[in-house]
Amino acid sequence: MNKHISINIRFIIVSFLTVSAAVFQSCSKKETYDVTGDTETRIFINSEGRSSLANLKNSFTYAIQHTVEGSTSNADIQAKFPVLSTKPVSSTVTVNAEIDNSLVTAYNAANNVSYEKLPNGFATLTKTSVTIEQGSSISSDQILVSVDPSKFAQLTAPAYLIPIKLSSISSSSAKISTNYQTAYIVINTKEVIVKPNVAATGMFGALVTNYSAWGITASATPNTGVATQMFDNSTTTRWGFATHPLTITADMMETKTIGGLRLFAYRAATGFLFSNVIVSVSNDGVNYTELGTATNSTMVNASGYQYIGLYKTVQARYIRLALTWTSTSQRGISELGVYVQ
Repeated sequence: MNKHISINIRFIIVSFLTVSAAVFQSCSKKETYDVTGDTETRIFINSEGRSSLANLKNSFTYAIQHTVEGSTSNADIQAKFPVLSTKPVSSTVTVNAEIDNSLVTAYNAANNVSYEKLPNGFATLTKTSVTIEQGSSISSDQILVSVDPSKFAQLTAPAYLIPIKLSSISSSSAKISTNYQTAYIVINTKEVIVKPNVAATGMFGALVTNYSAWGITASATPNTGVATQMFDNSTTTRWGFATHPLTITADMMETKTIGGLRLFAYRAATGFLFSNVIVSVSNDGVNYTELGTATNSTMVNASGYQYIGLYKTVQARYIRLALTWTSTSQRGISELGVYVQ
């Protein structure tokens, strides 16, 4: 016996708005499913394409780096977005937005996180009111909120959250969505100690000459050589690995004042270099602080040696390097040198 199933969707406004009711009707020969959606015209924000955070709808994420030379961001810190409606509005609607810092506390409590509120005066509400013209379903202009770059140096907490909420509308024929009402600016901050483009003459201190007591571990099993070959003053030997990225950790057995690094990738003289090195340090071997990232373009290359300089010296017992090679096959470390004071 053939079974015919038909699905009649009377009205669906947008898939991410809450479906308020579902009525299922059936008979012995035919099943019909009727879904009744929200009949209200809802005003909402949808900038999901810009979101990089799984738990934050409509988020704009930025990073501030603090160095001794100043504080910079990876891009202009701003949220710029139109306001939409689930269907064309029957009359012109003015929509207003505001920063609502009370949502920071609520979000932290709900998700067991600890975003900070941005201090008053750091964010600029350049455009807080937009208009959806009659017959349209998107505003003709955009909400715009930005953060003053001159304030970056004062933002020293690990992360900040700026909630921009749709606060009111001018028409009684539409309502603000409750679950797509807010956009967020997320600002992550960190101190960066790794300094780009530092030559050997710019390193603090001098190269260690005796590494024999150091403990060296790697995140993968080597396929060539041993760790001590990184300290044999030969660029033709290597501690080699089949895969990357690779993390190596050096236990210097005592706290030292670190002033820079010198690396030689196997066959570096023929162009097989380190493409990316993330430097981290620790005093206990458990909790590591990332100092920054050096890339092939920011490491000075002198006869195959790649140098990683620092803005200032750091004290640590452990050094951890997350390494990536430019080569797809020659992944070896011929020499590792550490500058200390």
